[in-house]
Amino acid sequence: MKIAILSDIHGNIYALKAVVKQMHLSKIDLVFFLGDQLGYYYDVEEVYNEIDQWNHHIIAGNHERIFLEYLNLNNSFNTKIDAKYGDCFSHYKDTFNSKLISRIKNLTEDKEVEIDGFKFLLCHGSPLDKDQYIYPDAKRSILDTCLKAATEFDVVFIGHTHYPMVYSNGTKTLINVGSVGQSRTVGGIANWGIFNTNNGVFSMQNTIYNTSNLEQKHKGSANNYLVKILKRNNE
Repeated sequence: MKIAILSDIHGNIYALKAVVKQMHLSKIDLVFFLGDQLGYYYDVEEVYNEIDQWNHHIIAGNHERIFLEYLNLNNSFNTKIDAKYGDCFSHYKDTFNSKLISRIKNLTEDKEVEIDGFKFLLCHGSPLDKDQYIYPDAKRSILDTCLKAATEFDVVFIGHTHYPMVYSNGTKTLINVGSVGQSRTVGGIANWGIFNTNNGVFSMQNTIYNTSNLEQKHKGSANNYLVKILKRNNE
């Protein structure tokens, strides 16, 4: 079985559609979505429509939790979130229907999946802390502690940092697939991965997509960072 692993789509339907084309070409059987399906960009409903075309397992990320807190209409909290992330959460609040909000509320923060003899743990942050950032330059002791916390699993998939990485202690593997919707390595590249349960091989994937439509949609938004990061390291 070929499993695609996607994280941090962040409402970027343009990046996701480019990945979906490659997933079809790769004959993907199952998809793991590791959280932050929303945040930053607007097209979350279209993202979920694409998700529903696939046999999948899905969890929540920190941006799902931010959105649910945003719905509480705490003016102080919401003002801080708008300043940091732009107007996406306000847009979601005004446009999401009750069915989508309920779906987001019911997402779990991690998930255990066993397929073809492999035991997978799906996290957004880490097995230790749902909000922990595990960067590629993390100390080996931290990476080993993460794997020790998930001793019953063969592979732990994480996201959150938007930086791809793979670490193995010889028996277990910790994999961050990076971000589909907002890569922190190179703008206009969707990072994801494929795990083949037939041979136990994981391969990182990098899919190019056109950012022009997304840039135009967010041009002049409250947070110019949303446009600038789409051009990171390729201007």
